[in-house]
Amino acid sequence: MIESLVSRPGRPGWSRGVVPAAVAIAAVGLLTAAAAAENSDVAGSLKVLAHVRWAWLAACVALEVISIAAFATMFRQLLKAGRVRPRRSELLVTIYAANAMSVSVPLAGPGLAAAYLFRRFTRFGAGAAGACWTLLAGGVISTTAWVVVLAVGGLASGRTVALAITVPALALAVAVAVTIAVAARCPPARQVLENFMTQALTQGARLLRWPATDPKLALRAWVQRFGALRLPVSGWALALGDSLLNWFSDAAVLAVGVIAVGARVPWHDLLLVYAAGAGAQGLSLTPGGFAITEGVISLALVGSGMHVRQAVAAAVLYRLISFWFNAALGWLILLILQARRREARTAPQPALEPSAEPVPQTAPHAHELVLLHGQPGSAADWDAVLARLPAHLHAVAKDRPGYGASQRNAAGFTANAQVILDDLDERGVDAAVLVAHSWAGGAALLAARLAPHRVKAVVLLAGVGPGSVSIVDWLLAAPVIGPLAAQVMWWWTPWIARVRLAWLRGREGRPLDPGEHLSLQIWGEKHAGAEPRWRAFLTEQRALLSELAELEGALPSIGVPVLLLADPADQIVPIMTAQRLVSELPHARLRLISDAGHHLPRRAPGAVAEAIAAFVAALDENGRQRLR
Repeated sequence: MIESLVSRPGRPGWSRGVVPAAVAIAAVGLLTAAAAAENSDVAGSLKVLAHVRWAWLAACVALEVISIAAFATMFRQLLKAGRVRPRRSELLVTIYAANAMSVSVPLAGPGLAAAYLFRRFTRFGAGAAGACWTLLAGGVISTTAWVVVLAVGGLASGRTVALAITVPALALAVAVAVTIAVAARCPPARQVLENFMTQALTQGARLLRWPATDPKLALRAWVQRFGALRLPVSGWALALGDSLLNWFSDAAVLAVGVIAVGARVPWHDLLLVYAAGAGAQGLSLTPGGFAITEGVISLALVGSGMHVRQAVAAAVLYRLISFWFNAALGWLILLILQARRREARTAPQPALEPSAEPVPQTAPHAHELVLLHGQPGSAADWDAVLARLPAHLHAVAKDRPGYGASQRNAAGFTANAQVILDDLDERGVDAAVLVAHSWAGGAALLAARLAPHRVKAVVLLAGVGPGSVSIVDWLLAAPVIGPLAAQVMWWWTPWIARVRLAWLRGREGRPLDPGEHLSLQIWGEKHAGAEPRWRAFLTEQRALLSELAELEGALPSIGVPVLLLADPADQIVPIMTAQRLVSELPHARLRLISDAGHHLPRRAPGAVAEAIAAFVAALDENGRQRLR
């Protein structure tokens, strides 16, 4: 499961973070050097920019604002499917802030922007499922509109090659969009789509040698959530229209930029030129495709017959509006939103659901507890829980294989279960209660199955199980996509997180608590393990897919008592998983902890410690009753 992404070990966190920055600096240096040469075309383009008329510049800004507003309106149409109607101003500032993240952060920017939108949509009242599917539907609609832009560009150009590529792409995009729209409204169509996707993923996994697990459960959960969308055909049409307005308005900024520098607009090729620049920006090799996008647009304009100086000037003017203006405004909005959040009321404290069982009145017995952190993580995740556990509970938290001080390489559920039992042998512990968070729950359950006489009971905090695998988990376990995504995030995220944490500590004038800005703390955590953390993460991702079916089959044979702790609003492991575990484990019960999210050990240490103490006390009481 994805709980957080943290630093890649072995090198300082900034060492890879400065590479794209160096590329950007080099690009600026080259531009400056060229400008110094009086006879160069780049220097000439700067002279052209100096004579741009303000009226055309204002028109560019107005068109760009319309483009962003149309994008925000598209999401507002989709949020209506969940009966959520945020104010237009709220959604507009949200889109600006997300856009700033997307274009400013190399490689990881789109992912950070999606996560930010997800969080904001849930605050609007969409709920986890509604926010997830709003993003998915928005992506489908935006991609379809983008292909429409490409097709129109191909038709306008009249070029055979362009037509051969764009027209079939348009037909495919429209077919996919129509299929999804029909599936959202028609249960039989959803069933057909589910069966088709299951077969396609199964065959693809076999061909690509992905971890072999049945994707049907994950697909069924996604399809059921998508079926919860209730948007009429007119709503889908309006959302598509808004997305088209978003793309065409942004392309119009380029057209007006060409006019502003005194050149003739290559109308026949304009949309293809625009598409080339947008594609270059989508690579995100530098922040917002800086220097790369300008170069691609300039070359494309030159290829359409424009003079070099005017082409470079038009490309730079377009990027000043579509990139720099939007990014600056977005980051300003983010700062304002952060300031308002500090002034807002404090978030509700996590609360443990009251237990219906009577509190034992006898003296507590001593017990050995083994605390297992999630994926990724470290033994430090349990510090706040350890400080709150009663004295008669002797708890030990250690780094699992692949993390922290452990010198073992990461492995799957079964291997982790054996490591748990080996550790009990090394410490001379006959039996213990295993307390596991998230991914480690699979290892704790298998340890209880392998050696029931060594495991007194199991406590699962947001533990994995049936229905916990998502499409994202599949992608992160893929042979090529998974390693690439993991390495990219490990290069960038730790550096960004550490800079942000340093700023937050300076602003507050104190160290941050373990539960404050939790994602940043975990992402920025230093790592010194036997292998790079991205590789440990991937190993466990693949084990999640390849061994989950075995774990699910073993559930009925696990006879030890199991306590499940979960938050119904958990966005990583759905509450459905805890409910399925309760129904399939012979001796299990569920207690809910509200307002805690997924990372219960850090966000709700008091509630977790209270639930563990009560559960262990109940074990003692039940044991005494059996002896009578």
